[in-house]
Amino acid sequence: MYPTESTAMTSFRRNNIQGIIDLGNADIKFLYRISDDSDDWHRHKFESVVSTSPLVNNHPARVLLGERSYLIGEEATAVQCDRTGNTDSGKVLNALPLTIHALIKAAGMGKPLSADLIFTCPSVKAYGADIQAKLVGEHKVTLPPDDAALIDEQKQTIRIDSAIPQLEGYQAYRLVKSECPNGAVMVDIGSRTILVTVVDAQGRILNRFAKDDCGCHRIAERVYQSECLIGLKGMNQRLPNAEQVMAFLLDTTTKKSLRKQQATRIEPHVLACVQDAQTFVRQYGDKPVHLMGGGSMLPGMVDAFSDSQQKAQTMPEATWATLIGLSTVADRLFTQN
Repeated sequence: MYPTESTAMTSFRRNNIQGIIDLGNADIKFLYRISDDSDDWHRHKFESVVSTSPLVNNHPARVLLGERSYLIGEEATAVQCDRTGNTDSGKVLNALPLTIHALIKAAGMGKPLSADLIFTCPSVKAYGADIQAKLVGEHKVTLPPDDAALIDEQKQTIRIDSAIPQLEGYQAYRLVKSECPNGAVMVDIGSRTILVTVVDAQGRILNRFAKDDCGCHRIAERVYQSECLIGLKGMNQRLPNAEQVMAFLLDTTTKKSLRKQQATRIEPHVLACVQDAQTFVRQYGDKPVHLMGGGSMLPGMVDAFSDSQQKAQTMPEATWATLIGLSTVADRLFTQN
């Protein structure tokens, strides 16, 4: 259970489910609570991938939204698919199927479902209104029968009454506010984007910085192309692709001694990608730097945003920090909408 502000929960009683969804370029993360245990937030995560390939039409795991078939998440990776962050249009086009998938995973199929949602994504200022328009409304969902598994066709109506856009990374400040009498610099390092939010002690935004194509996926691509990891313990040849390089570098169970070696090898590529964000952050030497997002777990990332004035630190549960922060103000946001 996450902390919430003492605000009336009148809007929560209106619908079956409330959710906070991060429509990320790499992963979809979903915090949700349902009406019979409204004090508890549950979580679900899956790949931010959608397929509408002709191969989908005969796949047992397909989802029909209206008349169109989709494969979503892990199932979509096995066929020709669209990763959300690859194109600008994908951020909007994929939003509804990804959200419906998250709701089904959370609440299952059966009775009609109504939902209130808060959503965030790396480009929420640019695409938030378009995504909101896609989400709000009534959606007819069909899961086709699977004769081999003896599963009958399932149909459901999902009504999304509200979809509230929120800035990525911003509300995570609430999780460290008590430690920051002078405000803070919040650095969200995603798969493709780095977002920096500077806030004062009360949490008001003082400045923002955003840059695309510089997150952990881009770093992994550079590392893959350079072959700089070859020669490390157990690494006699380069990994087959950038995705596996990224998974290797983000494996936090790796021994500290090997993580240090990784950090040394990849340092030029980390610095090449984060230098603009680094320059922006160093304008605010009087504020602590808090890192979040999947990319914050890369070896050497904390050092990249630290100097003699500032010691950066990775937030606890860094990949979920944005959503956990939003959960502390969810009651207020839902009541206002």
